[in-house]
Amino acid sequence: MAIKYKVVSCTNPKGAEGVDYACNKVAKTPLYSTTQIVGNIEYKSTLSRTDIVAVVTALLHYIREALLAGENIVLDDFGIFYTKVSGRCFTRAVIGLDSFDPLSYITDVGVLFRPASSMKKGVVTDARLQRVPSELL
Repeated sequence: MAIKYKVVSCTNPKGAEGVDYACNKVAKTPLYSTTQIVGNIEYKSTLSRTDIVAVVTALLHYIREALLAGENIVLDDFGIFYTKVSGRCFTRAVIGLDSFDPLSYITDVGVLFRPASSMKKGVVTDARLQRVPSELL
């Protein structure tokens, strides 16, 4: 299997005006679903499909619970799930006011994933690439 990519037009913010640029982008591929992962684990192990679904479902439940509690989830050799909060800036003078509500300045709460270095290294060193047709090539 290979990572499929295509050549697309793009802009170069530091490039010369009037010059067309192109770059490589990963091509959209079908999603690899939980059902497919469960099926592959079932094929490679002696566990029943029911047991695998129970473990995966419990894992997802506990990851969600930990994130809601503000914890970071470290799955060794896989990566770290963690939350982020972003919002609008405010003057320090408003902090002391009785009407100050820091929650009203939050614009987004999100979940991020940072892959483990061993996971990234494995993908980078083992990757095979395949160009797919695009409008430019």
